[in-house]
Amino acid sequence: MRYFGIGFLVFGALEILSLVQVGARIGAFGTLALIILSAMAGSFMLRRFGLSGVLLAAAAVRGGGQVSAYQLLWPVRYAVAALLLISPGFFSTLLAVLLMLPFKGGRPVETAGTDGGAASFGGFSQTRPQEDDIIEGDFYTVDGKQQRPSENGAPRRIEDHRGR
Repeated sequence: MRYFGIGFLVFGALEILSLVQVGARIGAFGTLALIILSAMAGSFMLRRFGLSGVLLAAAAVRGGGQVSAYQLLWPVRYAVAALLLISPGFFSTLLAVLLMLPFKGGRPVETAGTDGGAASFGGFSQTRPQEDDIIEGDFYTVDGKQQRPSENGAPRRIEDHRGR
């Protein structure tokens, strides 16, 4: 606990020193603009990723299969980097940039309690018809009697009469 207090004091001193050095080189308004941009970037990162990233790491562990330490620590690193960007100072911004570097983890390790099965999910695809005006689907009339698509199983067509 004693080292935490000393580290906190050293961190604060480095933040102040970095602010003074950058302010002497580019001026007060430039320094203030960089601090504001850094805080905006950090808040954007937290809003975009936030708690969902930590939940994603937990889901990777629960899902079983092989998970690397990099996959588990990336959401935590991302959230800590966002918090460091929000804090004013250039030393914390430097630490945030170092946390965001894509260090590749080692080999994946199998999580305990799993059968080693892995799931893969395919992507989504959509084919476009030759005519873009045709929309196929089932429909029900809301204001009147509820109707089925058709009696013989063939889909009904809705004609577009928009004055062509």
